[in-house]
Amino acid sequence: MSSPPILADRIGKKFSRSLGHSLWHSAQDLGRRLVGRRPAPVLRAGEFWAVRDVSLTVAAGECLGLIGPNGAGKSTLLRMLGREYRPDAGRVELRGAVKSLIRLGHGLQPMYSGRENVYLKCAELGLSKRDTDARLDEIVAFAELEAALERPVKQYSDGMYARLEFAIATCMPIDVLLIDEVLAVSDVAFQLRCLERLETLKREGSALVFVSHSEMNLRQVADRCLLLFDGQAMAEGRPEAVLGKYYEAVGYFNRDLKSCGVLPARPPDASAGLDFPGPAPESLQAVPGQPLAFELEYRAERNFEFVELRLEFWNTAGLLVASTLAAGGRPCLTRGRGRFRVELPFLGLGAGIYDVAVSARAGGRNLAYKGAVRRIQVLQTACDRPGGFGVIEAHIRTAPSGKTF
Repeated sequence: MSSPPILADRIGKKFSRSLGHSLWHSAQDLGRRLVGRRPAPVLRAGEFWAVRDVSLTVAAGECLGLIGPNGAGKSTLLRMLGREYRPDAGRVELRGAVKSLIRLGHGLQPMYSGRENVYLKCAELGLSKRDTDARLDEIVAFAELEAALERPVKQYSDGMYARLEFAIATCMPIDVLLIDEVLAVSDVAFQLRCLERLETLKREGSALVFVSHSEMNLRQVADRCLLLFDGQAMAEGRPEAVLGKYYEAVGYFNRDLKSCGVLPARPPDASAGLDFPGPAPESLQAVPGQPLAFELEYRAERNFEFVELRLEFWNTAGLLVASTLAAGGRPCLTRGRGRFRVELPFLGLGAGIYDVAVSARAGGRNLAYKGAVRRIQVLQTACDRPGGFGVIEAHIRTAPSGKTF
């Protein structure tokens, strides 16, 4: 069995939050490479993970759609696949010729005319002048730039830039094509022609990775979708199913309630002799329907008896998804630092990222509220259909005809 044209295995990319940290860490990484060692795989001061622990494969003739909110890591992931960024963790394997459409106008020479850019970019694709001559009319007609072909491309609008770039990049079959929202600046008629061209490339065996916020475009051309949040893969599956998970995670289905003022706002953090430190630096990973256990710390200024603990789960849209009263009675918390263990026998949450809040009451008064003591990343790698926010266990029995339970 042949290997897929695109393979990424647990790849990650770190960035620094300031120029000073970036220069210092770059010098450290250079020193490590000079002695034959890889850069440090852990976060250092001032660093954050833009993409973390993402794996994917794309077969020949298949299109993978990347979706998620702005800042989720889609463009960073695409640039690692296109070898523009070196992964700080994991590995990327690409087989065959690769073409990227990531930054608008990135590959065009602004002082050259449209015609000159066609010949220049086609030469980069390996086409001879004779081959480009044969394709020129088709490229110009597809981009609808007959009237502007002799003008410098610096005079083109964003839409004209995108049309010319796309027409050149897809004028011939290519093994791997990476596309990042360059169609967003085009009109609907041109987008439809582009989707038809992408379908043609798929039939010719091209492997595509397509970043888009357009549900219409994704449903038309993507065979599978991968949902990213905070640089991590949250769900993968059929486009309509993963899009449903995305809309649920950001609270899209509940926006009509917000204008009515019905949704509860997250309370501010408060402490009356009892505090819960947090949030923890690392998020927990869990699977819907599976048990989950974690520990929480507390600091008490005095002893508290019969404390009622309540857990809340808030999604990234600020929606309170679920809450619970901790079973097992009302514990007594001793003065000083301590820990307690939370055990969830069945995690009834759909795929997404959730902040766990905790509140404490005793004697009819509130002792503490902490809005983010832990973050839980609920993963759903096999996504068959949208299933709502929660996962509910059900026992179904059958009875023979004429019998009752």
